[in-house]
Amino acid sequence: GSGKLTLTSAYNMNGGKSVVILVKGDLWISGTITVPTNSTLLFSVSGNIHVDSSVGEVSTLSTPDIQGWYSADGSFIVENKGTGIKDLRLNVAGAIVVNAGLLGGTFQNKRDLYEDDIICPAVSIQERPDFVLNAPGFLLNSRRIWREVAP
Repeated sequence: GSGKLTLTSAYNMNGGKSVVILVKGDLWISGTITVPTNSTLLFSVSGNIHVDSSVGEVSTLSTPDIQGWYSADGSFIVENKGTGIKDLRLNVAGAIVVNAGLLGGTFQNKRDLYEDDIICPAVSIQERPDFVLNAPGFLLNSRRIWREVAP
């Protein structure tokens, strides 16, 4: 079926694993996601990915809150606490893909750090090259079609 998958608490992945989670619908992330350096985690979502306003750090910290690869056919939406309330900084370690389904999805950062906006971003994305080194082969294979076209 389809619907929504909600991760309501912290998820600490075991080492030495490669995990692919397919979601037919939306994914709601309401807790931290930790992936060790000898593992890979990929979420592939047919809808949108939402990150709850409770996931994050105070603005001066850069500790990763969610780690992994996140691919949405639709949008990746970083939710806020509401107008007039200072939000947490979201730190992502990995990669984010939006509009994978070519349906017009976007990256939406709804967070506001108010006075701290000048000193740091509300959303930070850090590279995790170890994900590529540990990824299963089927994630790394790409199909190419070549054809010679006369000028």
